[in-house]
Amino acid sequence: MAPLSVLIVDSHDIARFALETMILGAPGLRLLGSAGTLAAGLMLIRQRRPDLVLLELALPDSRGLDTVRSVVAAQRPRHTLVVSMMDESLYGEQALAAGAEGYVHKDRAQADLLPAVQAVASGQRWISPALNSRMLDRLLRRGRAPDSSHPSFTARELDVLEQLKTGKSSKQIAQYLGISTRTVDLHRAHMKKKLGLRSGAELVAFASHHF
Repeated sequence: MAPLSVLIVDSHDIARFALETMILGAPGLRLLGSAGTLAAGLMLIRQRRPDLVLLELALPDSRGLDTVRSVVAAQRPRHTLVVSMMDESLYGEQALAAGAEGYVHKDRAQADLLPAVQAVASGQRWISPALNSRMLDRLLRRGRAPDSSHPSFTARELDVLEQLKTGKSSKQIAQYLGISTRTVDLHRAHMKKKLGLRSGAELVAFASHHF
């Protein structure tokens, strides 16, 4: 059986080196290369057609779910596994909804990366036990009162949160995302309600802490 070819897209030198070392040392895997930006990663995907892409969400030229969507669109029908420092409780479910087949937090990469690679390559999904429990809990809670201690954000709400961290106003976020200012304000209001926050400043502080 031919080895599984892997491409890494991660802008953090130390993390990228660690991932490369793990892939090179694993039987049945072949490292095709690595890239530090989304643009370079997309170019390598088109040129080398890897079986699997290991993807960091936060890149210099792209961030968050837009990164996932871009790579998945170029990579299909082959596989994409997110390996990121970004908060799994915020991004895990949405990354899967955007087309990724698994999510490994970098704090768990040493233990979980190779099992996740094998699972995704065989057509399965990979998520942490904590995220799996949370998703199951949400399924069981359907029709009951929501659990406000674990708010769930839509993909667009996460897009707005990412931009709030950069200090953008609602008008600037609207221009960046191609939506109306009123829609941005509605997203902000919904997120404050989910988080039990009273002010825009508290929401910005939340975005700065989690992104």
